[in-house]
Amino acid sequence: MRILFVTQIYLPEMGALSNRLYPLARGMAEAGHEVFVATGMPNYPKGEVFEGYKGRRRMREELNGVTVLRTACYVTPRNQSKWAQLRSYLSFIPAALRSGWRAGRLDVVFVTSPSVFALVPALLLAWLRGARLVFDIRDLWPDELVTYAGYREGSLPVRVTGALARLGYRAADLVVATTEAIADAVAARGAAREKVFLMPNGADLELFRPAARDNAVARQYPFGDRFVVMYSGLFGIKHSLEVLLEAAALLREHREIVFFLLGNGARREALLAQARELKLDNVIFGGERPVEEVPSLIARADVCFAAVRPEPYPKKVISVKVFEYMACERPVVGALSGESARVIEESGGGLVVAPGDARATASAILELYRDPSRRAQMGAAGRRYVEEHYSRSAWAARLERRIRELCGGEAVEELGYDAGASRGVEV
Repeated sequence: MRILFVTQIYLPEMGALSNRLYPLARGMAEAGHEVFVATGMPNYPKGEVFEGYKGRRRMREELNGVTVLRTACYVTPRNQSKWAQLRSYLSFIPAALRSGWRAGRLDVVFVTSPSVFALVPALLLAWLRGARLVFDIRDLWPDELVTYAGYREGSLPVRVTGALARLGYRAADLVVATTEAIADAVAARGAAREKVFLMPNGADLELFRPAARDNAVARQYPFGDRFVVMYSGLFGIKHSLEVLLEAAALLREHREIVFFLLGNGARREALLAQARELKLDNVIFGGERPVEEVPSLIARADVCFAAVRPEPYPKKVISVKVFEYMACERPVVGALSGESARVIEESGGGLVVAPGDARATASAILELYRDPSRRAQMGAAGRRYVEEHYSRSAWAARLERRIRELCGGEAVEELGYDAGASRGVEV
């Protein structure tokens, strides 16, 4: 088959979306299909086009058996200006159409949300090429706009994005949902339940795996022999990283403990300002690194951290970084509730505290600092849990079989789904 992925974010950009799509595209190519990706010039999350791509209007790359077709569109820092972000989303529509058309004949168009606007070029390309449409739902729209962007229910952006999403649910030949909560929501909003395929997020076990604690990437940072508490990922409005800095302030007298925040995003300057205000000399901000280097830094960590904001909607959220930490055999402290908390507790891979509770976060970190054998046990349990339930490659193979069946290939046995595997959304 000839398969086109439509996404505004792809390698070498980092983040949950890229980490989900890369193993899927790679898996389809390894299964013998011709795979294309229609995307823009990499710029996420700073809104600055990466070196090697600047000044280019169109590009064609070959990455691990996948043909990446890039067309430049308007870029802006993520989550700083609603109107600039909307302009970026809208400018991607003609860019993706141009890239996707260059792929030629297609059997399948696979589009992922966010953003829901990527659905527009995917719908058109599927119609023009006579291809099947697969709609991958990672975040529910317009729910995200109401919860995180502050839009009112019934406002024009909420109505428009809601209508577009419902159109996609009805038009798609297959809807891929990361969680039961999403599957139930899209069925209620127009998708036929029999065409919803549940494929949870997880970790790319070929990339995120145990590694030597002492390594060349980790030695680039001034950790010394200190105990490292690490956060890796987007510094976004969803992630409640303020609580980690407050915990660092509570533990400042423990000079042997250092906090390491790796990543970038809209909240970076605010977090730097908070660290200065609290006079934190036990915090290191690491900036962005290529995704293939991140496991080496996780390997140097003694404990990894994840959090979401203490609001009702995030109770449905599963933090993707939790899977990646556990895949690297690192114990997790999660200031989380709902589905993310369930994953950590069910796996035995870490400790859970209430969202927003800095004192409990500091206490959990100190508890694991004092118990290295427990950290080792949690790390091993977390890795085992991800291998059994959340391997991205294993789920990609199942999706490939389902798409082959959709396109008229051999019927495949109905895939069982572990109802405990994924019940919320991921971030």
